[in-house]
Amino acid sequence: MKKNLIALAVAAAVLVPGVAFAADSDTSSKVFLPENSQDTGPILYGFAQITGSQQFGTPGNEGLIFGAHRIRLGVKGTAVPGVTYNFQYKWDGAWMSGGSLENANKIFPGVSGESGVQDAEINFGFIPEVQLKVGKFRVPVGMERTQFGGDDLWFIQRSMNQSLGADRSAGIMFHSPDVMNTGVYYSLGVFDNHSLDGNNAFTLFGNGNPTGIANVGVPFVKTTAQTSVGGVLTQGSGRYLFAGMVGYKLNPLLNIELSGARADALNAGPGLANSITAWNVGARGGMMGLKYMGEYSHVTSYQGVGGLNANDWYVALAANLHEMTLTPDWLDIEPAVRFERFNWNYNGQAQYLNNTTLGINYSVNPDNPYAARIQLNYVIPTQGAAFRTAYAEGNTGAVPTNGYIYNTLVLQFQAGF
Repeated sequence: MKKNLIALAVAAAVLVPGVAFAADSDTSSKVFLPENSQDTGPILYGFAQITGSQQFGTPGNEGLIFGAHRIRLGVKGTAVPGVTYNFQYKWDGAWMSGGSLENANKIFPGVSGESGVQDAEINFGFIPEVQLKVGKFRVPVGMERTQFGGDDLWFIQRSMNQSLGADRSAGIMFHSPDVMNTGVYYSLGVFDNHSLDGNNAFTLFGNGNPTGIANVGVPFVKTTAQTSVGGVLTQGSGRYLFAGMVGYKLNPLLNIELSGARADALNAGPGLANSITAWNVGARGGMMGLKYMGEYSHVTSYQGVGGLNANDWYVALAANLHEMTLTPDWLDIEPAVRFERFNWNYNGQAQYLNNTTLGINYSVNPDNPYAARIQLNYVIPTQGAAFRTAYAEGNTGAVPTNGYIYNTLVLQFQAGF
């Protein structure tokens, strides 16, 4: 344990001077330029997060895993008035102590890196109330999933309800961030279920493909072949995901929204379902540094397995002491706490996992909080025995995305521009 503390201290000494002079942060959650912006781009943006984590109570050796959590680099701008674009590449888990992007999973089972195109989108906003977005982008399901980028999260990891959403996929979507200045917003789109990013409610037997590469199916199941002419795909999987969201913002006090998605599943064997349905309701808001957020998510036929339903709910609170005028400019700290419960129910056989996350965020510059940031989280799981057993037996998919099954301390340094 002493060595682990020394490693964290060395990391802080090396990284903090670098992040303190980082430039303006501009993240994926703030994609497009304002209509009245004089800077048409292209604008280069991105961020890097270096993370160290220590688990307690594991059956094997306990040691620090230290490496790159998220690295993102993007470019965005205005092609012509009314047409904007955004392209973002990712390196998640790109390097860690004892492993790398290619072989991390071999050294640390269940831990893997991933790189690839995160977003590639064009938005046609000639009519503000009926804008059109095409490309690869977030499927509009879930408040935390769609409204926060990887660099402005309250906690180092999103909640477990990320397992019950749909992540990103290729698609087309009509949307508006504010309908006639009423505070009402909406999104309505159709997506290729076969090109979904992984680890969500629609992958595996839902015919979603975790790698995002066309024509890769699940074991023992044949999928529709995809052909191309001149490099352009001419035949898809024939399975699609329909998603929509509607919400209302009364800034800064209240933001409520309801979202959902439905997709055809493979239904290619015993126990597999015809379709998957997911929905989410969320609320967030705050005033004078006090913030709250909560969500409830539910999925039927989780990942295309008939009779397997799942739901998740959480509540989170945060208090920015600087915004509350309790601390000076150089001490912009924000304590936060989240309680979350994830439930499985397979034909009446139920189990659940609770995660309580205690966190504190520190921003070097309160006027640009995400350009140089440090986060510390301690996660306490309860009722995790069944999940630990499944994980030990090699069933890593039994643990929901972002779920912790051991007490875990995580420290993260962030620089953005």
